[in-house]
Amino acid sequence: MSRIIVAVLLVAALFGTGVAFYRVLSDVAPASTDRPLANEVATVKGRTMTCAELLPDGCTFDLQFAFDRWGDGLNAFVASDLGPWGRGLPVAPAAKLGLEACNTASMPGRTYLEFEPVARVDHPGASTPELYPFWNQAREILCPAG
Repeated sequence: MSRIIVAVLLVAALFGTGVAFYRVLSDVAPASTDRPLANEVATVKGRTMTCAELLPDGCTFDLQFAFDRWGDGLNAFVASDLGPWGRGLPVAPAAKLGLEACNTASMPGRTYLEFEPVARVDHPGASTPELYPFWNQAREILCPAG
């Protein structure tokens, strides 16, 4: 009988220790595993700006990554020949299309066919001939090495 009492007390002690250990660990703030992106600046049309300043409607993680990586080429990209439709776009949408083209082109095996649906999210009425200069100029000027 004493063995049963000792076993019950041992189980109770272990359970109590486990609960106490859990409470101590749950009070510790979890460490963040997010890797912050740099907040680089780039000169576009004579203005030095961050991604959030260039794209105030949303500088997503992917766009911030692209901006940090290829932002230095944005000025030359938006000044390049983006076709008649592209010349009519404001700087921010043109730059965003270029960054999206670079993000797409940097993934092995991706082509214009994968870029077009991404571009049509913001520009559903744009035709293939209107969007192709963004793909072409991005790969030649903005992110030639991918």
